[in-house]
Amino acid sequence: MKKLLTVGIALFGMASLMTGCGNDKQSHPKVVTETHKREANRWSKKKDQTLSRFMKEWGRKRGQKYTKYDGHHDIKTALGMKFPTALKYATVNGNRPKIGWSPNGKAIKGYNVVALYNYDLPKGTDCITYAFTLKNGEPIVLSNEGQSNNWVPAADENLQDNFANVIEDRPTKLKKVEKAEEATSKVESSSAKSESSSAKSDDAHDDDRDGYVITPKAMRGTWYAKTEYGSYRLVVTDHQITEISSDGDEDNTILYRRKRPTPEPGSYSEEEVERAKNWADATNRQLEGKDTIIIRGWFQNDGSNRYYSYHTEEIDGKKVPIIINMDNSAGLVDTIFYPSEDMANQQETARYDDLRYRDDE
Repeated sequence: MKKLLTVGIALFGMASLMTGCGNDKQSHPKVVTETHKREANRWSKKKDQTLSRFMKEWGRKRGQKYTKYDGHHDIKTALGMKFPTALKYATVNGNRPKIGWSPNGKAIKGYNVVALYNYDLPKGTDCITYAFTLKNGEPIVLSNEGQSNNWVPAADENLQDNFANVIEDRPTKLKKVEKAEEATSKVESSSAKSESSSAKSDDAHDDDRDGYVITPKAMRGTWYAKTEYGSYRLVVTDHQITEISSDGDEDNTILYRRKRPTPEPGSYSEEEVERAKNWADATNRQLEGKDTIIIRGWFQNDGSNRYYSYHTEEIDGKKVPIIINMDNSAGLVDTIFYPSEDMANQQETARYDDLRYRDDE
């Protein structure tokens, strides 16, 4: 009898243990499911509608009416930019992160754009576009004021705070709504801080590189050119310039200062040349009153330099920023890059009286 009792207790204990294990196994899927549900709910149709109502009210108080991207047809701004298509060439604070349209908020390891809103100023003289993004799950609002395709964090606290409220399913609440010109001033201040931060990230190396050459803030972004040889894009970040052909070929140039003069031919190895193939001996200075980046090959002893100058021209009654590409110090224009692809196509054969062109000489 004692033996049977002992066996019974043992069997009961094993059954209890197995039941407990079974319960543990059943509880795990629930935790995983809830986690996935939270991630999936980071952005939803309901949140999109909440943000839309907020933007309508915020714009009304600012005297502005914003156009929302409908998920199918690009928003075309007053300066000809097409979003979200142009986001694949965008820069953020002068750098080239991963950024793109992501309706579920988690498709990209970078800035997942879940909503886009644009406002064109009266008479089409300028525009401002906001991208509502999730980066590593965190809400960040970026703004672009039409100067090429460079984005910065939006300075308006109403946007940043209330986008976070939408993401966290909290009620939106408008604080004091600033006038448009006050908000613009803050954006410019934010951009200036970003430029200063970029300059501080300047680093020297144990070779002839003496830190980066920082590009002018106004030049940063994506620019477009159309010539008889094809279409081109120019992407300018805080210390790098990339030319992209219509075939997708990229010519990347990293802008450095040189510690010492360029060495004589034959005094460096093929390995050194290969290592420095994307480096440039660069200078940032004024050329004929224009902010200009001058580029020379790292081991270049002779031949012409490349010049990229920031300039403005009047096009259809508007002052439009452009970048002029020159291959010599005489200021003869080789290629002109525009803020949008449409404008580049429209102005392919345009000539400006205040510029001199290489093929005219």
